[in-house]
Amino acid sequence: MKKILSSACLVFTLLSGPAVLAAESKPSAAPAAAAASFAGEFAGDWLGDNGVGGTLKLTFKAGKAAAWTMEAIFTFEGAAVPTTTKTVEIDGSKLTAVFAWEVQGTAASSKLTGELKDDQLGGTYESTTTEGAAKGKWKVVRKPASS
Repeated sequence: MKKILSSACLVFTLLSGPAVLAAESKPSAAPAAAAASFAGEFAGDWLGDNGVGGTLKLTFKAGKAAAWTMEAIFTFEGAAVPTTTKTVEIDGSKLTAVFAWEVQGTAASSKLTGELKDDQLGGTYESTTTEGAAKGKWKVVRKPASS
């Protein structure tokens, strides 16, 4: 149960929980045009190495001085898990983000690493809880802009 909870927590951190995450961001070394391609809303799924998964939604907005904010929402066992973004780093097409979350009284943090290709963003995650660590993959697709 602890392994499933840890894996789910890690995945949830990445994929669900309707929480807006205002993150500290490092300025991107890439041209502004490349970084701007992250702006928008993405939705998809996450899947832990243990077979546990859920949905994931990420929203990126350009902030002040080339900083970015990210909102992350993921689900675990069908329930949304709130998250708090700690850092967002965008370097060209590469993303590294860290956020904290809690499931069933267990605090955790997750690190997402991935790459944007066209309108698809995906990669791997590593989650750490007081009960252990979990790893898996995630993939989201950009939602069309509203007219």
